[in-house]
Amino acid sequence: TQQGKRCTNKVHSREGEPIPIPYCDIHLKTGDGALKVVSHPFAGKALVARFDLPPKYRIAYWGIRGRCQSCDKEDRAISFYPPDPITGSNIDSKVDGGRTLKRNNYNGVLNPGDTGDIVQFAACPGPDEKQNMKSTFQYFGLRNGDIGGLEFVTVAKVPKNTQLLHWYGSEWWSSRDLKRQNVGTTRYPAPLRDSAKNS
Repeated sequence: TQQGKRCTNKVHSREGEPIPIPYCDIHLKTGDGALKVVSHPFAGKALVARFDLPPKYRIAYWGIRGRCQSCDKEDRAISFYPPDPITGSNIDSKVDGGRTLKRNNYNGVLNPGDTGDIVQFAACPGPDEKQNMKSTFQYFGLRNGDIGGLEFVTVAKVPKNTQLLHWYGSEWWSSRDLKRQNVGTTRYPAPLRDSAKNS
């Protein structure tokens, strides 16, 4: 919550999925209270830590499942690979490497527009910056369901007011003919690569 305390509301299955998006109905609409969305000078909005966050802090992204839009439109969607409908896990011991193969399991995208999701505003690190959160490949939801989610986890301590960043992938930038740039600001810094710290 925004008071720094764990939410005690119960989380329930919304479409019969074994592991639901891990937010109660209130926080599904408002987002994790340990995070906040702020204005950014050129990105529009950014996601920052409201409090100091420890490593391995778990965060859930969620959206409405549907088709991928063309790259000329604003796009904050993430591909959806539904977990096992019985166990709720994306780990399959019969698959090489343990993870559900992406090419065999794609089921559209999760679009966070018009939802209460705030993780959509986490930026991609620039050339001198590094990510401080990453996907765990644990998805929430059902194949062909209405909504779904994806778990992220912090990979280091995130100080208060620091931006949360995750790698979008090189194809995201090239397909949109965009150039990455550093997103950290004086008020809302971003974690720097060691090489940038020493320069």
